[in-house]
Amino acid sequence: MIRFDGVSKAEWGVGSGWFEHDYLPIAEQTEGFEGAYLFVDRERGSVLSVTLWRDAETADASEAAVRRHLDHYKEMTGRSATVETFETAVARPPSA
Repeated sequence: MIRFDGVSKAEWGVGSGWFEHDYLPIAEQTEGFEGAYLFVDRERGSVLSVTLWRDAETADASEAAVRRHLDHYKEMTGRSATVETFETAVARPPSA
C-alpha cells in the first residue's frame, strides 16, 4: 500500500498518469502480480494505491521495481510516499 497526503489537483493528474502509464505496465509483467487499485479522496488530498501480490515472496521481489518508480515520482513531484505492507487476513473476492 502506497499513500500520498496533501496532493493538489495538479499533482493528482501527474500521479494518476504515472500510476496508469508507468507503474501498472511494469507491475503487470511482474511475477505474482494479482491486481492494483488507485483510490483518491479529493477533499482531503489523499491518494492510496494498493497492489496485490500472490504471496510474500513475490511482493518482496517486486520491492526494487516499486522503489525505482517511487524514486522517479519523487524526482517529478518532490513528494515522498508512505509505504506499508499488509498480510491478507480475510478475503472474499467476487465469484465468477
